Amino acid sequence: MSTTQHDKFFARSILLLQELSECGSKKVSDLAEMFGVSKRTIYRDIERLHFFPIELEKGEGIVRIAEGFALENPKLQDYELLVAELAFDSLRGMGEEIQKHINAIRAKIANPLFFSPYDIKAETFQTIDMDSELLNKIEDAIKKRNLSQVRSNEKTSIVEPYKVVAFDGIWYLLAKDRADGKIKTYLIADIEKFRATTEVFEDGYVDVDKLLENVHTAWFDDGNSFEVEVKIAKEIAHFFELKKHLTSQKILKKYSDGSLLVSFEVSHDEDVDNLIKAWLPHIEVVAPKRLREKMIAELEGYLMSLKLKYNKRQSTR
Repeated sequence: MSTTQHDKFFARSILLLQELSECGSKKVSDLAEMFGVSKRTIYRDIERLHFFPIELEKGEGIVRIAEGFALENPKLQDYELLVAELAFDSLRGMGEEIQKHINAIRAKIANPLFFSPYDIKAETFQTIDMDSELLNKIEDAIKKRNLSQVRSNEKTSIVEPYKVVAFDGIWYLLAKDRADGKIKTYLIADIEKFRATTEVFEDGYVDVDKLLENVHTAWFDDGNSFEVEVKIAKEIAHFFELKKHLTSQKILKKYSDGSLLVSFEVSHDEDVDNLIKAWLPHIEVVAPKRLREKMIAELEGYLMSLKLKYNKRQSTR
């Protein structure tokens, strides 16, 4: 769900709860018309608001709120606001304790105009139609655990669909390829055709949420794992002590000059490529030697290309 969709969902949910609080019950079709969305979107909103005393009669298409329930505007404490901002930014599973806070805070936020002393920069997401035919097919296949056919980049694969995930703001289907038994990512924008079969996959339980904790990019290589060690200069060491830039980050050593030796457990070079290049020239690859030499070659090639372009411009003046 993109940042814009987050905003629409929360604004719509507040108005929906206010409407139910005042009327007691509403038809799903009326709510869909009121908010200018599909009935499917309203049903999905109701599922996300499961922590409120809402009852849904699917046969009748009527939503009811428990008698005596009323929205209030209790003041949120600072730590709750911080958790709310973080939760609304990603809405990812962050542990049972955090999830309890998120559910409690969601139930309290009834006034969309409350002031927050926190400003957390959200990641920009690729625009995606959550109600598209493709996404609906994928969502149903994931819920029903249906073995599916995916046509992408002129290649058809038989997969076990697990989840739709975002890496660096781009949406992918996370699924196991039956051909080699490896979990892979399929760019949603490149999926030409998706068809769920009636066959249900049961063998080999995969804890997707646990898997995603150690997946850093869409380039991850299932079954592959290696350690990368980097030397962090004292100028930026503080930023690596404040937070983990990858979930697998470990500080192996602190040097007397303030620099650090840091390690990352990754499955693909791309997991650390952008991170390392973002902190140049204050970061140095120590191991593995292969990656160190690859980085040096890329940087030398980049500098050589810039030099050639500069000399060419100079010669044409």
